[in-house]
Amino acid sequence: MRRFLHFAFLAPIALAAIAGKAVAQPTIDGEIANRVALIEGAPDTDARIESAAHLAEYIASRGPVEISNIDPPVIDEMAELLNDGEDWVRFYVAASLGFLGPSARRAIPALEKALARGEPPRDVLPGQTRIFAGINSAHAICAAFEKIDLSRVPSNCRGYR
Repeated sequence: MRRFLHFAFLAPIALAAIAGKAVAQPTIDGEIANRVALIEGAPDTDARIESAAHLAEYIASRGPVEISNIDPPVIDEMAELLNDGEDWVRFYVAASLGFLGPSARRAIPALEKALARGEPPRDVLPGQTRIFAGINSAHAICAAFEKIDLSRVPSNCRGYR
């Protein structure tokens, strides 16, 4: 009887702890979708750039197993951001797609379209080091092609290596 009471007392606590953890930790797909929504809903250009940089940092910090199977609609939402009017947003989104590697293959047409824009290199943003001078989204797009599917790297990416 004593063992049963001990189990009866601890079981609800253990179940509550398990349930609490399941609710507290969103899936990686959900987290990426939330971060994409932050970019889309940002009130101004600086906030979009910052949110896009945070997306890239988040994905880069994940392990290969975590990012190997991102849901197609999440990839599509990210690829839509390559139409953003701000080159730095496109830079960070392309970097994010590159960090996803082969699981982002479906974004290749959007990457090709973004590369065709032919943006000139951008100035350094406030707070950035001079290392970013002369870089534009084409650099990140070409790097993304190399990480996603090396056989699909456009010939005009040779100048960005």
